[in-house]
Amino acid sequence: MKKIILGLALSLFLLSGLPALAVATRSAEVDLTVPYEAKDRLVSMLKSQKVSGWWVGNSLKLSIRRAVTDGVSPNTLMLLFLFPLVAGLVAFSRQVVGVSGFGMIIPALLSMAFLSTGGLVGLVLLTFILLAAVLGRVAIKKIKVPYLPKLAILIWLISMAVLGLLIMSPMIGLERLSSVGIFPIMIFVLLAETFIEAQITRNFSTSFGMTLETVVLAFVAYWVIGSPAIQTGVLLQPEISVIGILILDLLIGKYKGLRLSEIWRFRKILKK
Repeated sequence: MKKIILGLALSLFLLSGLPALAVATRSAEVDLTVPYEAKDRLVSMLKSQKVSGWWVGNSLKLSIRRAVTDGVSPNTLMLLFLFPLVAGLVAFSRQVVGVSGFGMIIPALLSMAFLSTGGLVGLVLLTFILLAAVLGRVAIKKIKVPYLPKLAILIWLISMAVLGLLIMSPMIGLERLSSVGIFPIMIFVLLAETFIEAQITRNFSTSFGMTLETVVLAFVAYWVIGSPAIQTGVLLQPEISVIGILILDLLIGKYKGLRLSEIWRFRKILKK
């Protein structure tokens, strides 16, 4: 019964996002995970900042400019500065807020996948993949084969479902979906696999809660690293961003108090 409710909820979520997605196709977002997408804009941004002389405080600025001149993608350099920030946000959510989710790597990768697809498109595609995973697991539940072959069959079903969606997307007015690369799709399938594994080893409500927390956390991280101000800051002030993120990680590690979720959970006891 719970699986049916989840399937209906995911379907409603998917359908509710389709009209907005159709509008979003008219103004496709720039995919910063593609090495040379928006390269000219980032190079112009670097050129707008005057850096003269060499000393420890501007060594990274000069190194970035030299690397870009030699052909290294500025997108890749910027994302390498942003990824530790995402990791710090995930650590903060675990240590201070009390959000569990699926570890650190999966929400961090999900945030990069959202950065690749765009927030709305990513949510719709992820919802579709999770729905395909839930329905696929129900469909193959009675097939008597070992776990790994059954998982391979499930991934086959998910891949065929996504293939069908991409083929149909131009016909139903969802052109933005047709331009999604393989990288975010693989990340979303990875989350679906983790969701199914958690469902097997734990229970449905726990696995669904962890999946929801992971997606929310990843979307918050995507919102932060997708901010033009954050991107400009890490690219033009790399020394400050590197040291600042390290200090943030150390401060998070020093926190030994109650998590915010625990404060909310035991608020009645704490008031006494």
